[in-house]
Amino acid sequence: MHCLRISLLILGITLIGAVSGVPTEAAPAGGRDIYDDEAGDPTGPLPAEPGAQPLSINEAIAVGLQNNLDVQVNRYQPYIGELTAGAAWGAYDPTFNGEVGYDSSQFRNVNILNNLGGEDYDQQNIVATVSGQAGISALIPYWGASVDIGLDSSSADTNQSFIPFSPLYNSGLTIGASIPLMRGLIWNEPWTQVKTTRLAYDADLDNFTTSVMNTVQQIIGNYWNLVATKEQVRVAQKSLESNQALLDQTQTQYEVGVVSKVEVVQAEAGLANSEFDLIVAKNNYRDAQDQLISDVLGNHLHASTDLLFDPTTSPQFTSVQPVDLNEAVATAFEKRPELAAAQRRLDQGEVQLKFAKNQRLPQLDVGVRYRTGGTDGLANDAYTFTQIVPEQEGNFGDTFDSYFQADRPREFVAQAQVSIPLGNIAGRKNVSKARIELRRANSQIVQLKQQIIVAVRSAARGLLASAQGVQAAERRRVAAVEQLRAEQIRLEHGESTPYDVLLRQSDLVDAESQKIAALQAFRNAQAQLDRQKGTILDTWNVSIANVRQLDYQSLSASKPQ
Repeated sequence: MHCLRISLLILGITLIGAVSGVPTEAAPAGGRDIYDDEAGDPTGPLPAEPGAQPLSINEAIAVGLQNNLDVQVNRYQPYIGELTAGAAWGAYDPTFNGEVGYDSSQFRNVNILNNLGGEDYDQQNIVATVSGQAGISALIPYWGASVDIGLDSSSADTNQSFIPFSPLYNSGLTIGASIPLMRGLIWNEPWTQVKTTRLAYDADLDNFTTSVMNTVQQIIGNYWNLVATKEQVRVAQKSLESNQALLDQTQTQYEVGVVSKVEVVQAEAGLANSEFDLIVAKNNYRDAQDQLISDVLGNHLHASTDLLFDPTTSPQFTSVQPVDLNEAVATAFEKRPELAAAQRRLDQGEVQLKFAKNQRLPQLDVGVRYRTGGTDGLANDAYTFTQIVPEQEGNFGDTFDSYFQADRPREFVAQAQVSIPLGNIAGRKNVSKARIELRRANSQIVQLKQQIIVAVRSAARGLLASAQGVQAAERRRVAAVEQLRAEQIRLEHGESTPYDVLLRQSDLVDAESQKIAALQAFRNAQAQLDRQKGTILDTWNVSIANVRQLDYQSLSASKPQ
């Protein structure tokens, strides 16, 4: 079942590479294949193993960015940051509030107004009230002001004789607003939270870009490591074949009495050493396979996976010109996401300092409130003041008609509230703390820039040195080939010994291994310079927008049951 899943996944490598923005092949201009006969290497690349899946470096990057576990883990953080930034705006959501209640009271008649009709003072007065209110309040973004509007109403039934209406209906409409003039103006807590969470989200995007850059560099390094170990297997196999031929030749010479038994033993020792080197090379090759498979397939690698990748992209060598360090450092300052994330932290510090300074101020809030209302009801049967009869009767809805009539009750209130903390130790200390944190963030940026300068200079030197190393290794390899050929001719003419041929053969193996390592270092140095300049994603046409997309179908499938 695992094999089937792996096969289906591999079949989509080319399609994924096409839609992910990674080109199908990316070789440096003017590149020269190290396995080309014109490059002076008489051997070709190791043939693909039966059943191995061809994989170019571009496909490895494309598929790896979809499946790599580090990318999968880091892919969630920007979404979390985005939701957190969006949630900060929730402080400005309008809030509906309301309440309703019922109050019934019964008390002895002790009010003379309730006994004008000659009732007994022992009678019980009853008042039953149903009341309620509802309103909407909200904060105003940026300013820190608040507004609210509310409607209140009540209905009271009573048997008290001096109240003309029963039930008595009351309602009112209230509109209010309040704005801080000092503490809380602009740099209040909700607005500060909006600003800081947005900056944190931007920093999460920068951190995710950093992780993608590191992953691309890791995949590149492991791809070239696989190529190098594959070539080391080829070199070890070639050495084994050569030493086997030498042993056969030495045994023939021994049988005809040309050489001694000691020289046969020396040839056998050389063959055994080649067998050991081949075993080590093959083991390193399988380790390199697992590293690349893990990078490319992520959690699709299982204990029973028997997949092998056949790297189809050969290292290319190009002449390298000295890097313009001023231009490279300027590019790094512009492109490096680590520097952008550090700048976000500095911006957050500036926001926190502004907030701390604002909170140090006295509180001075100004508010206004306007209320209009209306009263109406039905005649009270217990009303005893018959000489004073209500002009009209109405229901609850009639109370709204009088809201905006000039002769109806209304209320307007304007007030100011001031609060001055004496000493204000917390405010002063928080400002000092914010200033220190802001200085630290600024120092971290200076430190990071210095580290970038050092890293770019080192990467530029490393690229130039690795290019020179490839050229030197190639010269050594060519010389080793000629020395071995000459030694073999001398052996054929009886002027040399198998031991001397073994030494020359060992020199050639070392020279070829050195060239393989030099080419691997050269390609890694190219990736390292791109990484330090912040251009590695541009070099390989990787789109962060495509990489950071979540697979919601897979996410739903992975939910616990």
